[in-house]
Amino acid sequence: MMDKKNNSSKRKNENNQLLLLSLESYCCKDNNDDDKVKKSDLSLPSRTSIGCTVAFIFIFLYLVEFTLRKILISIQDFHPLLQDETNRNILARHIGVDALCCLVVASMGWNARHIIQDVWKKNDAKEKNERRTATTSRVFQYYPEGARILVFFTGFQCKNLVDTIVWKDGPEYIMHHILSIVSSVGGLVPGACHFYAIFYMGLSEASTGILCLLANFEEDGHGVPGLADAFPNTKLVLGTIFAISFVYIRIYLWMKLTISYFFPDIRRALFQQHPNKSILTDDKKIFLYLNSLSLGIVTLLQIIWLFAIFRIIALELLG
Repeated sequence: MMDKKNNSSKRKNENNQLLLLSLESYCCKDNNDDDKVKKSDLSLPSRTSIGCTVAFIFIFLYLVEFTLRKILISIQDFHPLLQDETNRNILARHIGVDALCCLVVASMGWNARHIIQDVWKKNDAKEKNERRTATTSRVFQYYPEGARILVFFTGFQCKNLVDTIVWKDGPEYIMHHILSIVSSVGGLVPGACHFYAIFYMGLSEASTGILCLLANFEEDGHGVPGLADAFPNTKLVLGTIFAISFVYIRIYLWMKLTISYFFPDIRRALFQQHPNKSILTDDKKIFLYLNSLSLGIVTLLQIIWLFAIFRIIALELLG
């Protein structure tokens, strides 16, 4: 009896570390190698730990941006564009915060790709049946890999939201970051869609990371004026990589996952009976409805952005 109490205490302490940086910190398991907790017994860390981790990530990103600004000051004689303070701050923001954030969660998603790899298989009758029976595991099951992505994504979006307000990027960017924070926090507090977070807030951010680097070359106030003229080949390479990655990740893979799995899973989760009726609580219902609406809006925007990309490519070729 005492051993069971001690093991329970160890699990609770391990699952409530103050900073949740490693994947292991999102897993509750014993210190004994021979007595491991089943995957179904895993649960989210405490909200205190999640809040502390988000705050730590926010401060860390501020320090990275501050350090990069100092580095750019030290090499400002390398190019005349670096001698302007605003230009240095723009580069520090897009590289040290935006691109870094996206590439970190994308790498986490890549490391967890084995969890979602089955969704890319060919659609036959057997697999369609498997998709129906696996709805609960994809929508409600706890995945430490997905939870870690959600925590880091929340911290990143909080920093991006503050930067958007400070730099006066516009209301549409503010709304985007708020919706992103609501979606990621909703996945943590009610606890749902950790499976889908691996792609939507992890792997898919790879193309966004390239876009953040490309944003340095914009001439509309978001980038460094004259940078595109100074480094045209760099802009061309980044633009090409982004266009290819956007079409493959944000259009093909995104649409396949959304249409074939996400929306059907959400519909079955909301309107079909579950063996465990307590699994679909009121807060999870609200989250699933709101998350579906948010994903639908983002999906529509990406189709619009796709046509915008084609238009830009056509203009560049004509130019």
